[in-house]
Amino acid sequence: MEYKTKFEAPKNILDAIPDGESILWKGKPSLWGFSWNLFGLKWITLYLCVLSIVSIARFFASDFYTAFYIDFLPFFLSGLFASFILIGLAAIQSYSTVYIITENRVIIKTGAALSFLISMPFKKIKEVNLQKRGGSIGTISFELFSEKRVPYISCWPSVRPWKFKKTQPAFSCVGSVDQVATILRKTAMTGNISFQGPKQNSEYGTKIEQKV
Repeated sequence: MEYKTKFEAPKNILDAIPDGESILWKGKPSLWGFSWNLFGLKWITLYLCVLSIVSIARFFASDFYTAFYIDFLPFFLSGLFASFILIGLAAIQSYSTVYIITENRVIIKTGAALSFLISMPFKKIKEVNLQKRGGSIGTISFELFSEKRVPYISCWPSVRPWKFKKTQPAFSCVGSVDQVATILRKTAMTGNISFQGPKQNSEYGTKIEQKV
């Protein structure tokens, strides 16, 4: 196999690392990054902001009781309730996800109810892309040489968004993403992989490309 995937991931992800292989970095997704970017919290926030603006305008067109208790409060509370649910789901998913960089490979373990694990040797990675999501949070995705398809749904949310046909596994919404990218760059320098520095205002501006 060019890379390995397992639907039944080991309880201890360290069991997926070959003996004698050193871990260079181990981390988890940012809970805030997961909630805001992948679980739709930003859209709930936008909804609440628009609702507040419309409700303020209605205060001048109708009586306060109707505008606040009937037209505003029920929808505002439902939005808050939905936000708590999304944050809770993001917390569960973030807790169950682990990202690892070793001297020879990257490993992704994701999934709360059903675990999924993928181990990708560097020699099988065609390109690594970095997407900045604001602040120090970002997503690092991996395009593989192999034509073997990685199941998008099983790997979600640790995938590059909208890449359904050829899924790209990813370190989604990791904090201090520049430091993680630096570790990948230093690791790439030991092989035949070139590194391009980050470009601002570009969705996937940073690339590590393997020369073939």
